[in-house]
Amino acid sequence: MQIPWEIRLSLRRGTVYYMAERTLTSAEPHYFIVLNTDPIGDEVLLLVVASSQVDSVKRRRAREPACTVVEIGEADYADFTRDSVVDCNNVFTKSLLEICDQWQRKQILAKLDFPGDILDRLTHGALASRIVSEADKRKIRGQDTPDQTS
Repeated sequence: MQIPWEIRLSLRRGTVYYMAERTLTSAEPHYFIVLNTDPIGDEVLLLVVASSQVDSVKRRRAREPACTVVEIGEADYADFTRDSVVDCNNVFTKSLLEICDQWQRKQILAKLDFPGDILDRLTHGALASRIVSEADKRKIRGQDTPDQTS
């Protein structure tokens, strides 16, 4: 697979892509944040999505650990135009091939990487989730190879 140089140089934990996702109820583009430690090596991106529907997301996840729903103020991330929330219980997977294809069709915009402190909260939220699979958690921790120990 030929990975565009822009993706090869910029793809890492904390990379943000602005794109539409057909499985979301809104057809509008959203901010997706990469969580896995080695997205190019994994060939699968683990992404969480920011939503401006703060109250709705908080209500939907009221029974989950509080740290799995991360609120982010408009002032906390330069590309946000309103306060948002990330549901770390809902991790999207996209193949690197699919991302490359969308990139070449100009369906994805790269945005500023997420700041380290917020990225740490998102990572912690996904790892604390009772819904995120153990396989995805290993990729987030960077422990997805069989010869590594937990």
